[in-house]
Amino acid sequence: MGYRDGISAGKEASAQEGFNIGFKQSASSGYKWGIVRGITSAFVNLPDQFKEKLVKKLEDRCTFQSLYKPVQEISTDDALRMYHFQLQQENKQSHQRSKATVSSAIEDFDCNKLDFFFKELMLLVSESSEIKASVDVVKGEEEE
Repeated sequence: MGYRDGISAGKEASAQEGFNIGFKQSASSGYKWGIVRGITSAFVNLPDQFKEKLVKKLEDRCTFQSLYKPVQEISTDDALRMYHFQLQQENKQSHQRSKATVSSAIEDFDCNKLDFFFKELMLLVSESSEIKASVDVVKGEEEE
């Protein structure tokens, strides 16, 4: 194996390692986002009688309904951009701790929308005994 072959092999190994790390970091977030999109979409498209059986409180059914539109308006590309921006913000914060400002709080909300929607959905689902089994699967994933 020559010098060039060694350089190529080193680049490939480094790229694979980076991919593996990135995949591991993003898989959980992608899974959670899929859960949010899937559950909100399924719920909205159910007949009202099934919605009432799954979610007893009218207020919670309305909250489920209200989550659907903003979740569906976020495209896959937008979700990826938000996730990337969130990673950048986390890296910045770990390197420098600065005072929070109003504009940074707005940016934080924007990049954390994915987490916000997931947490909001999990609160709703946890209050519904009929959907509880699905939450247990997601909570197990979240704890790792």
